[in-house]
Amino acid sequence: MRFVPTKRLAALSFVAAALATVAGYLPQAATSVWLLDGALVLLAFVDLLLVRKSRLSVSRNAPQIFSVGRANGVSLEIRNDSNRRIRGTITDDPVESADLVGMPAPLVLGAREHRTLRYDVMPTRRGARTFGDVAVRYDSPLGLISRQERLSAPGSFDVYPDVHAARALDLLRRQGRKDATLGSLRVRGGDTEFERLRPYQRGDEVRHVDWRATARRDDMTVRQFQAESDQNVVFAIDTGRGMRGESAGITHIDRALNAALLAADVALRGGDKAGMLAFDDIPRTFLRPTNGASAGRKIARASHALEAGLSATDYRAAMTFLKTELRTRSLLVVFTNLLETRAAKDLASAMKMLMPRHLPLCILMQDPELTALAAGDVETEGDLYVRAAAAESLSFRDGILRQLRASGVLCLDARPEEMTPALVNRYLEVKARRLL
Repeated sequence: MRFVPTKRLAALSFVAAALATVAGYLPQAATSVWLLDGALVLLAFVDLLLVRKSRLSVSRNAPQIFSVGRANGVSLEIRNDSNRRIRGTITDDPVESADLVGMPAPLVLGAREHRTLRYDVMPTRRGARTFGDVAVRYDSPLGLISRQERLSAPGSFDVYPDVHAARALDLLRRQGRKDATLGSLRVRGGDTEFERLRPYQRGDEVRHVDWRATARRDDMTVRQFQAESDQNVVFAIDTGRGMRGESAGITHIDRALNAALLAADVALRGGDKAGMLAFDDIPRTFLRPTNGASAGRKIARASHALEAGLSATDYRAAMTFLKTELRTRSLLVVFTNLLETRAAKDLASAMKMLMPRHLPLCILMQDPELTALAAGDVETEGDLYVRAAAAESLSFRDGILRQLRASGVLCLDARPEEMTPALVNRYLEVKARRLL
């Protein structure tokens, strides 16, 4: 706890100093100056005594699990136990690798009043985090002194990948299920097992129209089929140095984990099995494909501690491991980021070796900053070289994508912030087309 002079006290002190300067030339004004200084000191002392009687208490309410890259709500319960009105500001201590949205906040409390303040914590890294103290500064009754104190409110939480990306469900609804939720998702498939009749939607195939039901209901009705279930989906996460890059403050590996967890949840609720592999120069963590809610929890726990290291990625070692461990045909979703030509050739070779037993889907994240440099304005000779280098990098990337697609590998090239819904959409497409 400490006390800080306010701007009002500083202004009055400046006035007193100015009058003291004038009194140096007018001796008859010296008495007035001494009286003014004495009154100012007395008022400041009284104000200090009044603000010392203030009493504040605080408690924090926060969930135990936060999602990286999302706004997670936190509330502070502030109580004024004194008999005077308090006006000031309040802020929570910074959280490691996280942004606080809504702090500092204005604080106005009447006598014996309590109030709840809410703000958001947006983590940019996974891992265990702790809350610190809550700092409060408020003025004295006369506004000459500010009291600043730190209120203890310890707490801890864990930051996991984003498992609540509900915004991506808009894409699921466009697949034909208006009531699509993570809790009731079924992937619409081809001509496999009949599921239900539903109203016609734009994009439905004419051969699925049930003409008898249409005649009875006097409304276009189609037959919906449930895609084949109990198939394997394995998410291979590259944890090499290529995934250490960032986009909008979030690392590539966190973007990959966010997309993998939501896609795994969709696959599990659709009846498929989901597994995970983390690899860099060697395979690190492997979870065999299993079904049920426990599989999603296992993947979330395993991904909590994953971080991108400095090792070069060995794609052949990882894909050879998967080919040995997985005997059943599986959809292998590989998240990676290419930094050099040799790595691109190794990736293309490793993807080809998985076929035809498995169906590989390679996900590459675009670099928005690189794209902006390639399309930037040229004002100097240096800008010209920068633009040419960026265009060459983009051309190299496009060449790798063409090579992978030509060999039969499915590819997804998306902006980091659009990768999650794009992956879910591609998974649904694979199921609907019965590619797996």
